[in-house]
Amino acid sequence: MPIPRTSFRRRTVLGAIGGTTAALLTPNAPAQAQTSPSSVAPGAAAADQDRAFFGAWDAIAGSWTTVGRLNYAAAPTLAPVEEAVKTGDYPAAGQRLAEHFAKREARATLPFLYNGTFRPGLVPLFIDHIWTLGTGEIYQDVVTVGAQDSVAEADVTDAVTRSFATGDLIFFLMARNKEPSTAVFHSRTAGSGAPVLEVTRADGTTVSFSPTADTYIKAGADASHNFGSDPGLQVRDEGTGAFTDETRKAYLAFRVEGITEAPKSAVLKLTGRNATTNEAKKVIVFQSVETFGETTRTWANTVQNTFSWQGDPGGFTWKGPAGSDPEYSYQLPRCYFAGPMADAYRSSGDETIAAGLVDLLTDFVHDADGYDSTYGAGAFPRSLDTANRILNLVYAYEILRTSPSLTVAASTAILRTLEKSGQYLAVATSPTPNWMQAQKQALAEIAIHFPEFAASPGWLTDAGDFLTNQLSQALYLDGGYAEASDGYATGVAGTFVGLVNYFAANGHQLGGTKDLGRLAHFLADENFPGGWGPGYGDSGSADRRPLLATLADALDDEELRYVATDGQKGTEPGHASVLYPDTRVAVLRSGWRPDASYLRINADRGPHSHPDELAVTVHAHGRQLLPNMGAFTYSNDPRSNWLRTTTESHTTVEIDGKAQTSDSAATFDLFATNAVFDVARAWSDATAGVRHTRSVLSVHPGMWIVSDRLDPADTASHTYRQNWHLLPDAHPAVDATTKSTATAFPQGANLLIAPARPEKLTAQIRDGYYSPAFYNITDTKYVTYTRQGPGPTVFDTLLLPAPEGTEPQATVEHMPVAGASDATALAITFDTHRSATYCIAHAAPRGALQFGRYGFDGTLAYLGQDRQRKTWLLQGGRQLTYKGEVLVSSPTPMTDVAVLLDPRAATVAITGSQLTATTDHHEAIRIHAPWARTVTVNDRKAPFARRGDAILAAAIG
Repeated sequence: MPIPRTSFRRRTVLGAIGGTTAALLTPNAPAQAQTSPSSVAPGAAAADQDRAFFGAWDAIAGSWTTVGRLNYAAAPTLAPVEEAVKTGDYPAAGQRLAEHFAKREARATLPFLYNGTFRPGLVPLFIDHIWTLGTGEIYQDVVTVGAQDSVAEADVTDAVTRSFATGDLIFFLMARNKEPSTAVFHSRTAGSGAPVLEVTRADGTTVSFSPTADTYIKAGADASHNFGSDPGLQVRDEGTGAFTDETRKAYLAFRVEGITEAPKSAVLKLTGRNATTNEAKKVIVFQSVETFGETTRTWANTVQNTFSWQGDPGGFTWKGPAGSDPEYSYQLPRCYFAGPMADAYRSSGDETIAAGLVDLLTDFVHDADGYDSTYGAGAFPRSLDTANRILNLVYAYEILRTSPSLTVAASTAILRTLEKSGQYLAVATSPTPNWMQAQKQALAEIAIHFPEFAASPGWLTDAGDFLTNQLSQALYLDGGYAEASDGYATGVAGTFVGLVNYFAANGHQLGGTKDLGRLAHFLADENFPGGWGPGYGDSGSADRRPLLATLADALDDEELRYVATDGQKGTEPGHASVLYPDTRVAVLRSGWRPDASYLRINADRGPHSHPDELAVTVHAHGRQLLPNMGAFTYSNDPRSNWLRTTTESHTTVEIDGKAQTSDSAATFDLFATNAVFDVARAWSDATAGVRHTRSVLSVHPGMWIVSDRLDPADTASHTYRQNWHLLPDAHPAVDATTKSTATAFPQGANLLIAPARPEKLTAQIRDGYYSPAFYNITDTKYVTYTRQGPGPTVFDTLLLPAPEGTEPQATVEHMPVAGASDATALAITFDTHRSATYCIAHAAPRGALQFGRYGFDGTLAYLGQDRQRKTWLLQGGRQLTYKGEVLVSSPTPMTDVAVLLDPRAATVAITGSQLTATTDHHEAIRIHAPWARTVTVNDRKAPFARRGDAILAAAIG
């Protein structure tokens, strides 16, 4: 249905927006006089802009006194433009230029950018200058109330479909129009008419839910007042600007259970009225993905993402309202509305939409031209925002150029602003790789899409040269990305592959694909099993498979295709676990299929990083078990600050309650991997005065032992908190005796976190936050183990996942170690038939370590057994003994050797990354297995020799 033309008010636009043809934008608009910051009258400023853009011709001299920004030789249809300019008829020049673009052959653009969740009902809101930042508030419907109480029904099928799996649904109400009246809805504590969420299941049955919480917030003097106990939910907005002291917004929370698939429909029923006048009052219903406290939410502590300038003659100011997320100031001027509105116009042919979009774009140009004296709207407010806006403006202009709603003045204003942006982006610099990539991407699109601009050939060369070389400068030598953020690394890769395709489609070639391949494999290596990104740094976790599939096609890479399709196509990568030593990241995985186990440990740094050195992220049996907790927003909100700036919010050890510093010394000094187990060890000095070393043993197919050692430089007492962060539906419980923490997810895998020496620990379940995506946050729980005291301190922790339908069980006991004071050992019991012994030396041992009945002279040993098999996992030593009898002996140190013995089957399987098959008694490892009849080395049957009770089949090297 066409949007009524009266649903928006066109902003009065002064002549400076489009030169001497500006009057065509606002018919019958009265002439206004104002003084620019440079004390140039509007008419003079408009004439100056015309001369600068079109050029100025001296007919007597037959030469240009001002060389314009257009290349009139770029197309024959530009000749009439040049002729009009040479006669000084700039209105005619603008008319001819608009005609040129209207008749020009259609050209492909880069995709537009959008920062939220678009729904068609947003278009009339955009036209009325109502805009939402990000994905935290999602438009659902508009309801109407009158002077008497009545039931208003909002269609919220989209919200329930989006969120039924999590069970938590939040709704947010705000006034549709600016008017001095208040809508009052019954709250859940009202005697009657309480809100109801009615859901029709896929099978046609209906179920209703009552709110678990509701409240409203109010600006002005009541900004810090909580209205959670009020029987009414008030909604109001009036006046000019984004809000006034009388603005009120309402929030409702529901817990939805028993919905196992997308519903047929869902309706939010609200009983309310216009409590001020007899007029009908409209209220917008949004879904919110931010939980709230009924007794704590106030205007002052709410990060708001939706604001309205409806009815304000000035429209958007293109700056963030007071108290808004800082990103509002940056993202509103990116014109994210332009792409969806242009698409809506193209699909509907509704000129009201085109006129509304033109109004918004010219409003931006007018206002922003007054905020910057050099490039005006072409550079407002920052280079990154300009770069993102370019993609949206070019996309929109390509569609609007044939619309009768695009006036000559508006066309000239948009083109002039795009050209100014080209000038600006050609010289703007930034130390941040993703900013520079965005800037040069935008410059390339201006150059390719508008060869009519005189500087376009030089801009294309500039952008192409930079982009060709940029990835090599944005990557570490090992191929990891310099910004410590999953989302930013993915964004850069996605942008670059899109540019490669865009250049090729327009007859140009963009180099740098070798570096793109390195980055693509870095992303694939870091991806969770099942295709989602790990979400570290300023990022959330999202499905990366579509991007990896695009990269696989662009690079013709079968390993990327394998990861992108969960192994359905392509070739399995030649490795599983991997260390990126320069990036300072290790990933330990059992394989590449969706049910594989995965652990990421990092000591990375760079823009968008968090104080999370040596944090681990764990995924097993198809789900995240120890997630990264996200970022929420870039605002000063306490939850954002906790997520982004504290070490407490990450799965690592927090020292003395301090946040780590990101520019400290750190490195991985041990990494070994084979098909049976992995070992990684890193240290960090990120907390001054205390070195933290974290070692991880990964036993495939899925179990980890994490050993933390804290070495202070002084003799003072320190407080160490080892934090384990969990998803909101983990429902953790701590055993009072063992201090083990067990999760209790309603569905899917679970995790046991079992610490050694529980008597020396204080265990606590604490309140935290989880932000799976920007502007999306919910409460969650996490577990903290605390130790306090002087001198070196050690935490040894077993992480044991279990698939759905089973319960992870284990007990961990500390064992004394003879032969070194800086080594620890554990006795692990899984059940009556399965156990293991573990020992780790935190410094290079000077001799054999004795733990229980075992002895080993290396760095790490894991010795497991069940009813039938024994497993010996060894790193760094030459000899393993049991009760003094030699079990394994090697002439050279064992970098990573796994021995799996099955006496019943008479088989021995030897695995290691540096093994070669040999029976040479001078080189071969001797393994105590007098009963062996079959031996394999790295899964291949191998000959073996006997020396007494020992077999010889493989050697290091």
